[in-house]
Amino acid sequence: MKGTISDEIEVNVPANVAWELYGTLHLSRFIVQELPTLLNKVDVLEGDGSTGTVLKITFPEGTPGIPYFKERFNIVDNEKRYKQSQVIEGGYVDLGYTFYGIRFEVNEKDENSCITKFTINYEVEDVNLANHAFTMFEPLQTVIRSAKTYLTNKTHI
Repeated sequence: MKGTISDEIEVNVPANVAWELYGTLHLSRFIVQELPTLLNKVDVLEGDGSTGTVLKITFPEGTPGIPYFKERFNIVDNEKRYKQSQVIEGGYVDLGYTFYGIRFEVNEKDENSCITKFTINYEVEDVNLANHAFTMFEPLQTVIRSAKTYLTNKTHI
């Protein structure tokens, strides 16, 4: 079974400003610092934030389910402003998913605003496991809403 889940939000900053957060390792640091209930730690295992970078994402102690996962950036396109990653170890792979990927995009609306979007794509053989894909939906909604507040406040300082 294949599935897709996505959400988007308008942000009143230029697309290049939003991409400075979403297109770099700064997004992981932002989540750990600003949303410590979502992530405890992010270790860069290889790379510099560009295509091929591998991260180890560790959840806070006591988080039910999966303690960590490793994620590889399959595509980081600074020109088109999108980043596509895939869980390669732990997390949903350990639960039985054959593919679990997340894509972040920043699309220009006009010179002073943009649309930030995330999309979760997954493949799983056991249909009952497909319900677990939704467990990352709410945290990613929290990330894009918090990022919107951060980016909006940052540009008005």
